Amino acid sequence: MRRACYIFASLIPIAVVIIAVSLGFIKAPGARATASAAVCTPTGFMRDGIDLTAAVIDPVGTYSGTLDATGCNIGIYYSSGITAAVNNAEIFGANYFGIVNNGGNVTISNSRIHDIGESPFNGDQHGVGIYFADGSSAKGSITSNSVYRYQKGGIVVNGVGSSATIKHNSVLGLGPVNFIAQNGIEVGDGAQASVINNAVTGNSYTGSEGVSSGGILVFGGSCYASALTVKTSISKNILIGNDVGVFLSNLDVDPNNPNNCLPTTTATKITTSQNTIRNDSVNNTSGFGSPGSGYQAGVSDQGDFDQISANKICGKGYTPVPTPPPYLYRIDVTATNHAIVHSNTSCSKGDSTSSQAQTTTLRSEKQAAVFR
Repeated sequence: MRRACYIFASLIPIAVVIIAVSLGFIKAPGARATASAAVCTPTGFMRDGIDLTAAVIDPVGTYSGTLDATGCNIGIYYSSGITAAVNNAEIFGANYFGIVNNGGNVTISNSRIHDIGESPFNGDQHGVGIYFADGSSAKGSITSNSVYRYQKGGIVVNGVGSSATIKHNSVLGLGPVNFIAQNGIEVGDGAQASVINNAVTGNSYTGSEGVSSGGILVFGGSCYASALTVKTSISKNILIGNDVGVFLSNLDVDPNNPNNCLPTTTATKITTSQNTIRNDSVNNTSGFGSPGSGYQAGVSDQGDFDQISANKICGKGYTPVPTPPPYLYRIDVTATNHAIVHSNTSCSKGDSTSSQAQTTTLRSEKQAAVFR
């Protein structure tokens, strides 16, 4: 399912990877529970030329309990028109998805979704904990779940017509890795979502593919052959140890050069507010576009009329150095239009984080990769 989409952009990189940094209030990943082996049934949901199988398809009512989906591509699959819920469940072992909502109305709450991907994890572009499928108009809510040990992404809501409230989840990646670009929480391709009160930790890519990680990623526009993703609300989240805490990237193809992309001139009006964003390390090595040129930012914005306000941002990983690389920013509005930036402060005593955005000259020919 997950394929990296590489696009030459005239701005900053978009892609994403996850680093595992533990927080005291996040439930530590435990051992896999014991459950009987799953029976894998084809779903008709295609990815990578495969008719993906699932351990459970369209369960009626509320699904609870332990599901070992080892050997299947999907743990639980919901098809179009289904109204259902997952609550107090533990789902693990599938190599493509933990839960897929392909056009239903599904509430996912109080559950653990983990160990989704290959064994051992590798660079194949799949392995997502919770997926609201692009093109399906999936709807629902994703609340109070623990998502960890996934190969490619934690929570993904994509596509025009798809919508979700994403709140009170903990999303924990693999730690600084050099073999795959993970996503923490992703909203893209024109989906609608509110991302509130989540803890997203440890997104850090150490490889040489010219990409940076993101804790929360929002993307869209013709640069990605998709609709713009607009009016997303990102608030009161705790984002620790991510190359980029909040990564906003609504890009259109440059009409004068189809090999370049520019921040859209259509108002996207994404709000990023009251988040605590911290990174005490510089791990990324290539996100500015080439090996040896790391890129990290508390908030990185590409769009039009996005608002970045009242965030607390701090740490060595976002403190600019006199002579880059690495390219480090607290708030990067180098490549955006009409950014509204105010009232941002430090989250660390003695940190001199300014409320002002940082800017530099435009960068060119940056390679971008996102989950599609």
